[in-house]
Amino acid sequence: MALGAVMTHYILHPPHHGITYLWGTFFPAMDLFLVSALFLSNRTAIVGLLLNSFLAFFGIIMMTDLIVVGALQGWIKTSFWDSPLRWLMESMFPNVMLAVADFLVGLVLYKLTITERSPTLNKR
Repeated sequence: MALGAVMTHYILHPPHHGITYLWGTFFPAMDLFLVSALFLSNRTAIVGLLLNSFLAFFGIIMMTDLIVVGALQGWIKTSFWDSPLRWLMESMFPNVMLAVADFLVGLVLYKLTITERSPTLNKR
């Protein structure tokens, strides 16, 4: 999911167009490389969970803001009242759901990292 987010954001926000565009690609790249590396160890798994949670919620908030702005500005060409499902699919809602799924995967990775790799921690 993080690799797909990096590729999508790189296409939508090419970093070579300026600092504003850089952030759109930088945050998913942090998710791909740094968060993935942090989940490899029991000691750093909690930092991975916190960073993954921050990045997921940041993406959810930013994309939800884009949904609201898009609805108010008329960027979405379908009327919500005529076809609500099509309106949702043309908005950023599917991308928001991917960010929610990324957050949930982070929770599962944390649980697996802590419980599967450290039987001595479970005895305490």
